[in-house]
Amino acid sequence: MKKKDIQLALVASMCQRVHLVSGETYTGKCEINPAADVLEIITNEGRLKLPYWTIKRFVRL
Repeated sequence: MKKKDIQLALVASMCQRVHLVSGETYTGKCEINPAADVLEIITNEGRLKLPYWTIKRFVRL
């Protein structure tokens, strides 16, 4: 996904389900980290840092 599309998706809701190109899905609070140029997902199991190119789509909760 493009960074602009990711930012628009996060405006709608901070809690998102993120589907990766690898087939994995994570649900949690998403934050953009501009310094590292990654999307951070805070889940019940910890914090994940994902490069933008790994994100396939956001799934509505």
